[in-house]
Amino acid sequence: MSYQNKIGISLTIGLLMAGAAAVQANNAIVATIQAAKSGTTVSVSGTYSGITTRIQVPSGVTVKGSATFQFTTGASADGFYVPAGNSGVTLSGFTVTGANHGIMIYGSSCSVQSCSAVGNFNTGIELIGSSAKNNVVNNCISKQNADSSGGNADGFGCKQGASSGNKFTNCDAHQNSDDGWDLEKSVSVVVISGCKSYSEGSWNGKTGNGNGFKLGISGDNVAHQLLSSSAYSNTAGDSAHGIAANHNTGKLILTADHTYSNKNKDDLGNAIVTNCTLQ
Repeated sequence: MSYQNKIGISLTIGLLMAGAAAVQANNAIVATIQAAKSGTTVSVSGTYSGITTRIQVPSGVTVKGSATFQFTTGASADGFYVPAGNSGVTLSGFTVTGANHGIMIYGSSCSVQSCSAVGNFNTGIELIGSSAKNNVVNNCISKQNADSSGGNADGFGCKQGASSGNKFTNCDAHQNSDDGWDLEKSVSVVVISGCKSYSEGSWNGKTGNGNGFKLGISGDNVAHQLLSSSAYSNTAGDSAHGIAANHNTGKLILTADHTYSNKNKDDLGNAIVTNCTLQ
């Protein structure tokens, strides 16, 4: 056997061992989070690559740290998942990529702080269903998420019967294939404050509506609140507005908002507008 071949064999064995170690680390962190008891903080750092299953977070558990979670599930499974019966979960500081929804919360009284959802196959961070209430999403980034049709992957969502007390504060959405925010069929008031949405409506060759803030849909009658937020440069989508009531007949509360350089003028519906500069 030549010296070069010995080196090649050693390198191959080394790479296989490193790959096996990475799989073990991924399995370990998933198992640790899913088995954690209420009151536990699971600290995460580094990169967990090749995760093949969603991570279901138990009630009262905090997952915190600067880690990147790279899922290989694509559209087949969400990344971090909080079921309807769970509550009091805190997710803080990490990045989720490569999943269906990056972070999907059906539960209540959860806090998502300083997380990023990047390059997922549906909405980056979403609150959904009748048990989703009193959740706060703060200082998060959701960008470059795109689904197969382009018309579903928003930056942030609060949808499909989501209940009361849900808030988004100081968040940033951009370059998602559909909208920055979508509040379709949320049955109670959602408060969005200090947020911005720009360059929505197209990513990875997929195109959607491209609204900055889509505040409902036909059949909704909910007075969502958009406060001190901005929407700009939303030009790529097929029906892009900075703000879109989108047939929601509720008296939307718009205060100190700023929209400009979007494809279409704002669609305000029955909004009550105070101290805004709108397109």
